[in-house]
Amino acid sequence: MLLASPLRARCNIAAPALIIAHQSRLLSADGDPASRLKSSNDSSPDRARPNDNTDFISEHHVDPIRALFPWRHSPSPLPRLCPGTPEYSSQGGYVGPGMPPLNRWIRGALFWNAASMLNIPSYKVLFFRGWEEEMASQFSWAFQMAVAGLLSRTYRVPMESIISTESPTDASDKEATVDDDAESDEPSPPVESSSFVVNFDQTVAPPPHPTDITEPKPTNHHDDFDDENAPELEFMLQKQLRTLYEMAHEHTRHNLQIRLKTEPYDAEIVSMFLIPFITRERVEATPALRHALRNVWVHLEEKEEKLGRRLGMGEAISEIAGQLESLAKKQADSQGVVQSTIICQTLIKCREIFAVTNELDQVVQGDPEGKVNDVTHLVRFEMTISASINGGPSTLGSWQITDIDDLLEGNVWYT
Repeated sequence: MLLASPLRARCNIAAPALIIAHQSRLLSADGDPASRLKSSNDSSPDRARPNDNTDFISEHHVDPIRALFPWRHSPSPLPRLCPGTPEYSSQGGYVGPGMPPLNRWIRGALFWNAASMLNIPSYKVLFFRGWEEEMASQFSWAFQMAVAGLLSRTYRVPMESIISTESPTDASDKEATVDDDAESDEPSPPVESSSFVVNFDQTVAPPPHPTDITEPKPTNHHDDFDDENAPELEFMLQKQLRTLYEMAHEHTRHNLQIRLKTEPYDAEIVSMFLIPFITRERVEATPALRHALRNVWVHLEEKEEKLGRRLGMGEAISEIAGQLESLAKKQADSQGVVQSTIICQTLIKCREIFAVTNELDQVVQGDPEGKVNDVTHLVRFEMTISASINGGPSTLGSWQITDIDDLLEGNVWYT
């Protein structure tokens, strides 16, 4: 019996998870998709759940088109992270838009497959969490730095005026905290000394707008602002996400007072999965590739229809692995290197103050009382990896933030 080629072996590994995901599209979700990760003090099966802070209630959904500043500030997680909600079923649950809600065993298989493509040994994935916690911590730092850089560039404020070491719960803000006199059963974990705080409290003016329709539109004022301390947002934040904030500012017609003070205290990866053999860049260049994975599923359905029966697991693995192998060979370059995408979603818990006030001193977004709230942000990261079809370790790219709290509905490009 001939051994499978390295490429075929990788396709065989990816195929079962795709088959089960495909079957989950046809069957109703089982309603028990607890996160694979559990904290030491949470024995419940559902990792994401609203907390007990009921003093502040915010809309679950932020309309990024109408928001003066696109930001979700709520003590409750996104509804799609809560089993039993309509959004959980319609928006992909823990995996997100573009995928069906998957139970934790399927998510675990997808997680293991993606981790293996990050060159993480299987024994570490199965038995150790240190690498995972470190990665989540790095994601938390990247999120803070990206938000600070985004505020700096959008509103032309130096980074040194945004980065702070003062926590929202420091003495200067204690009068604004929630239930000052109440005793908390579970105090927020301490923040590591290496962390920093995004502290933005500025009155921002609208950008210049032509008063005559015959006047040329002013050039993008973001391009001529240069702060050597600012991060390179082009690499940290995906283009559509940067544009979302730029356009919100461009459409502002009056002065706004924006206050955002946020400090992370915990981070946890809730899902990670591989999009094999296609990337965002390739899809932008060749839009037909957007449906590459859907076409694999369609091929499986057509094969079953032709045979007049459901394929067994072994048959289905062979069919899908063959389709994936064909896709990989078509996308490989002249050196036999093919690119894939890893998507990782991380819950970042923060102590946060957020309010947007208009010229009439009315709070039009955020907490009208300016209190510190425990909020949870879902941050979506994406990385392009390269691997030879002849086998060997992956060459890793850089993580990029592609969405925050589903403001771009996942910023999905592969369905």
